[in-house]
Amino acid sequence: MTGSIPHSIGKSCCTTSMTPGASSLPSAVNRDTRTPSTRPAARDQSNQGMPTSGWYEYYVVDPDTRARSLALAVYKPCDAFPEHAVHECALLREQIARNHGRLPVEWLDDLLREQLGTLYGLLPRGFSVAAFLFLILRAQEDAPEGERFRAPAPEEPLRRAVAEAMDAHGFQPCRHVDPILDQVLFYVATGRFVRPWSHFARTWSVLKWLQYLTQQTLRNEMGLTVGRLKAPRPVSLVARFFIHCDPVDPFSITRLSIKLCDPDPRSLLDDPEDIHSGYRD
Repeated sequence: MTGSIPHSIGKSCCTTSMTPGASSLPSAVNRDTRTPSTRPAARDQSNQGMPTSGWYEYYVVDPDTRARSLALAVYKPCDAFPEHAVHECALLREQIARNHGRLPVEWLDDLLREQLGTLYGLLPRGFSVAAFLFLILRAQEDAPEGERFRAPAPEEPLRRAVAEAMDAHGFQPCRHVDPILDQVLFYVATGRFVRPWSHFARTWSVLKWLQYLTQQTLRNEMGLTVGRLKAPRPVSLVARFFIHCDPVDPFSITRLSIKLCDPDPRSLLDDPEDIHSGYRD
């Protein structure tokens, strides 16, 4: 199923890619290991007239036809600069490499199948893989260096309730040795035991529910926000991530590419004469 690009960024643009070592849904479906020396340098934001927000679009690439379909769109409310997007792509690649290309996407996919029932079939192709990458970046924001993006309310009661429910139901795995994947597992368990879809299905979209699984409270946060916004906003960057999956195992990522676009949009990495060169490796 091919998703449509959010209205505020729904223009075409050319593509470049880097090789490594949300979509529009029906309304019902609608620790960072970095050291200070490796984090992108802070940008001078003295020009208050320029937006610093952006969109991250996740596309799944068909291994046979190479057709691209939009699986998920994520809004970045601040610091949406090219170097940050490239760095976050590198973080995802490192996470994929550490797991030999096979992230435990089934944690999330099983949750979506169980909670959504027949609505699961309405999700865009590759949604579970794209959403899992989103959860990884949210987990990165949960790291000590990312605390500035998080709401100040304490999360101990929620974490305690999730842990007790996991223990009572014998949920496995209950922990993961990787702190980032352990946080993703916590998000999934939150959706299964404490904040199930059935509690929100009548008034929320699936994307809003998925976002809530990554938040301590209902309060809006300054981190990555999944899905469409109610009103289009000007952005400074559109970063498009291209997810190449194994033809046999759709949860196995063989390659992750990125393309950086101006909001007009034009690729920031292409020479002017290459504007219409199209997608290439």
